[in-house]
Amino acid sequence: MKRGNVSTRETKTKPEPLIIRARINSGEPEPIRMLRSTKAPELDEIFRGVPKRFRTNLFQKTLRVVSISKEKGINVFHCTTDVTGKR
Repeated sequence: MKRGNVSTRETKTKPEPLIIRARINSGEPEPIRMLRSTKAPELDEIFRGVPKRFRTNLFQKTLRVVSISKEKGINVFHCTTDVTGKR
């Protein structure tokens, strides 16, 4: 009984998660793993992310980008958890 091509199962790999630096609610910048996204967020964009220190998506947050700045040559996204405001 044939169960499928082994080579096609090996080629199906998940893409690397996009990790950004973000300040959430004016806290310290920390690495955030973006969920369901392949590009960096833009101003006023709403996205889902989870801090990289957590290994699971259980602690995911919905975030909105308020502003973007450069700190030490790295883009830092200033985010808020209040997504009900300005759209």
